[in-house]
Amino acid sequence: MRSLKEDASTSTDQLTHLARRADEALDLIAAVKGLHGLTSQQLSKLIRDSGNNILQHSTEDGLLVQIDVEKFARNLPAHLISVVMAWEREKSTFKYLLCGILLLHSMCDLASRVPKIEQILLDDVKVSEQLIDLVFYLLIVLASDRQEHQVPNDMILLHSALVACSLKLLTVIISPQWQEVAQVLTAYYKLMMESLCQIDVFMEAAFTAVCKDIKFLQTKLSAQSAESSGNITPTNEETLNHLCQQCESSLKFLHSLCQQKLLRERIVKNKVFSLNTCFSFFSWIKLFEIVIFAL
Repeated sequence: MRSLKEDASTSTDQLTHLARRADEALDLIAAVKGLHGLTSQQLSKLIRDSGNNILQHSTEDGLLVQIDVEKFARNLPAHLISVVMAWEREKSTFKYLLCGILLLHSMCDLASRVPKIEQILLDDVKVSEQLIDLVFYLLIVLASDRQEHQVPNDMILLHSALVACSLKLLTVIISPQWQEVAQVLTAYYKLMMESLCQIDVFMEAAFTAVCKDIKFLQTKLSAQSAESSGNITPTNEETLNHLCQQCESSLKFLHSLCQQKLLRERIVKNKVFSLNTCFSFFSWIKLFEIVIFAL
């Protein structure tokens, strides 16, 4: 009888724990959806107005978001990693992850004005590792070229934005200095596979993800050149401009990173890229200089 009571008590505790975690996940989801559109200045004002680090914000659809900003900052990276791990190739997933990444950008910018946020996002080793892991895992998923992971046309802008914003996040959480970014990434030796360390996986995934976006852009440019200027709608032109800007941002990141001797030597030593791949990369850099100038 005692054993049965203990088992029942244990089951109740486990259910309570699971329910609490489910509520916390819902709070995080509501916060991401409600706060992602705010700038770091707006977030800073909300924190000042609250006086107790509990943010309250009414969204456009009437949703009242109330969350502990310190707890949110500490749990957001791990939450987004869990979303990536449970990846669903749906438009809503792309949008939600982009909202989360953009919110991380704002919160990291906010860190310079809120010491507690800076301690959590930029100084806490565990959280910093989670942020780097988030970028790594997200790029690996975005780079997937398996048939079931092909990106539909209406989601390619979200895909390219996720790639560009994820890469840029590294310069926010590590350093704006490319040499320091290269040093941190090269030293990041938490093994994901038996034969490759994370920097090799990262470079291959990042390059592959950017390649997908550039190939789509090339297809769109070819289609546009085949049409008369009168048939090009403002929406199509705006989409093309956004896609071009995002691809340019991603290419500039990879180009700047590959200029660092430490990383360049590792790429050559481990033969991360083939000679043809490297040639294509620098050809795209030159192409974008021409295309951006034309736009």
